[in-house]
Amino acid sequence: MKRIIFCLSLLWLTTACNQTADQKTAITEAKPEAEAPHEEGPADVVELSTDQLRIGAVELGQVENRNLGQQLQLNGRLAVPAQSQVAITAIQGGFVRSLPLLPGQPVRKGQVLARIQNPELVALQQEYAENHSRLTYLDAEFARQKELSEQNVSALKVFQQTASERNQVRSRLGGLAQRLQLVGLSPQAALNGTFSAYYVVTAPMSGIVTNVAVTNGQFVQPSDVIAQLTGSQGLYAELTVFEKDLPQIREGQRISLRLNNEGGKERSGRITYINRAIDADRSVRVVAKLDQPDARLSPNTFLKAGLDLGKSRVTALPEGAIVSAEGKDYIFIVTDEKAPEEHEHEEGEKAHSDKEEHDHKAGETEQHGTTFKQIPVRRGVTEGGYSQVTLPSGFDLAKARVVVKGAYAVLSQLQAASGEEEGHAH
Repeated sequence: MKRIIFCLSLLWLTTACNQTADQKTAITEAKPEAEAPHEEGPADVVELSTDQLRIGAVELGQVENRNLGQQLQLNGRLAVPAQSQVAITAIQGGFVRSLPLLPGQPVRKGQVLARIQNPELVALQQEYAENHSRLTYLDAEFARQKELSEQNVSALKVFQQTASERNQVRSRLGGLAQRLQLVGLSPQAALNGTFSAYYVVTAPMSGIVTNVAVTNGQFVQPSDVIAQLTGSQGLYAELTVFEKDLPQIREGQRISLRLNNEGGKERSGRITYINRAIDADRSVRVVAKLDQPDARLSPNTFLKAGLDLGKSRVTALPEGAIVSAEGKDYIFIVTDEKAPEEHEHEEGEKAHSDKEEHDHKAGETEQHGTTFKQIPVRRGVTEGGYSQVTLPSGFDLAKARVVVKGAYAVLSQLQAASGEEEGHAH
């Protein structure tokens, strides 16, 4: 009896172990099937239905070859010629007694900039008056000695000495008069006994005071700079052109200018001079004259310039075909690639006597409409509603169907689809 019971127990344990192994095998086979990943389409591909194409006013076309004007973009600044930058100096040394100037102050030609005191000016005016009196005497003596010499009454030597002294005094008098006039003093006033120890420094041109270098009471030498003036006369644009672009530049070319502080206002000019000396950074300086000079403009203002290089045949698309996203430009072309799909997982389990079946059904979205692929491009010059585009290598101009209108509608759908995919959990 004990032997029969032992055999029945051993048979029951063997059957239980086999059933447990079969269950583990079924679960192991079903698990990978449930976790099998599904394939995703490219992130730069989107599908639009017929209704979406109609609502977005999407139109298709091809890349064209068109004649568009080419422009060379340059950087530069406003500059003034040397004759419009003046250093104000003292003509005669002296003490500054008046200096009604401030940096940035506009001044007009002839305006008094400084009043300087020099006691030596009094001696200069006195010397002029004395030499003038001496010359008056010598003129009379010269006439008398000439008459006596002609009558052989006086020796010729005395006449010649008088003539020589007369010429010396006349020369000295002329020099003194020039020195007085140079500082703005009147020689005639000195003859009338009116002497002055002051003279004024006036503006040689109209402009803006850019620097005041001295103070009241300071003694200045003739070489010392009192102030600096900058005028707008002859203001020009100094452009930087790199060596590789130099063959495209010629004198007389038209140019458009946009100053950094004028909010996009466009000015026009013409290239007048090209400096042939190449700097260390392999660039040259090009001078462009403004068509309409403006006294309100400030030297050293930075600017951007566009140089018209004429028309050339380039690949182009309507402006509505090009979209911008994250600082880059794109177009859309029709493609056969599949757009990303949403997957719905349904899992069902049914028990069977011999095995366990696991059914995984993925919901499928019916494909209607047109599929588009996003293509990066580089935008160039724009003219007449068309923009030049630089296409990636291998782009087939003859076969590619491009969105020429409504590209932003396609971009919006692509961005919306990308947002859905990012939030979709598998």
